Amino acid sequence: MHVVIVDPSRVVQQKLAIELQAAGCYVDCFSASDLALQYIETTRSVDVVLTSLEIEPIPGLELCWNLRTFVGAARPLHIIVMSSNTSERALAEALDCGADDFTVKPVRHEELTARLRAANRIITMQRQLVEQASTDYLTGALNRRAYMATVEQRRSELDEGDNLALALLDIDRFKSINDQHGHDVGDEVISAVARIAGEEAPIVARFGGEEFALAFPVLDAPQAAHWCDVIRRAISETEFIGSNGPFHITCSFGVAEWPAGETLRNALKQADKALMLAKSSGRNQVIVADFATIEPVRISAA
Repeated sequence: MHVVIVDPSRVVQQKLAIELQAAGCYVDCFSASDLALQYIETTRSVDVVLTSLEIEPIPGLELCWNLRTFVGAARPLHIIVMSSNTSERALAEALDCGADDFTVKPVRHEELTARLRAANRIITMQRQLVEQASTDYLTGALNRRAYMATVEQRRSELDEGDNLALALLDIDRFKSINDQHGHDVGDEVISAVARIAGEEAPIVARFGGEEFALAFPVLDAPQAAHWCDVIRRAISETEFIGSNGPFHITCSFGVAEWPAGETLRNALKQADKALMLAKSSGRNQVIVADFATIEPVRISAA
């Protein structure tokens, strides 16, 4: 467990750090609350913040509020407030500002370790809920909502001139696979496609049924199309065992670049147009949508 201690006293920091490290925690200590806030914002491994209310330059209650605001529901973070003020009002204010727990200074070792065990249970459950809310239950790939949020985030982290390509993948004639071999085999096919796609694409999501969305940060459309073709060939070479013996499948791809300043929705529309052309003109191929001409370009074919 990664714990950040925020307290103006070096003595308090050292005492708590020694106790937490002995319990197996990784610990960082800060006297200045603004530096602590910056560190926690950029360090996603932080699980618990153990903070005094009497800190500067950002007061303890404001620190709790800021932490809870930027973390939201997507990142588990347990905030324990320490204070020598034992009034009910102090406790209520801390909880209202986003704290999860409250302990009285000086913090006793047994009480602190017990609170951290409780925090670990809560964080574990929160992580499970976040994972369930963001991943597809069958494949473990991202779901549509998580894909949109993840790709938006990656676009915002890139410079304006950096490339980011998107791709839509559809399993060809998937209904016939279910009809001939049953839904269990169909699920095996979907899971295998997700696994193979994940070996080459940095971001993979299942959009529903037999359709997947991929993303390739820093690659332009032709470069992403190359890796889509690698995925296409690997899928077509994979053997599945059905009710009537071994069989193979194929997939079609539509690729589009997402230029800075363009919306993600429009970029996905272009990828979808390219995918529809790939499906209607023979399947088992990769086609790129050119934003400049709005005309699809065939990159590969079976």
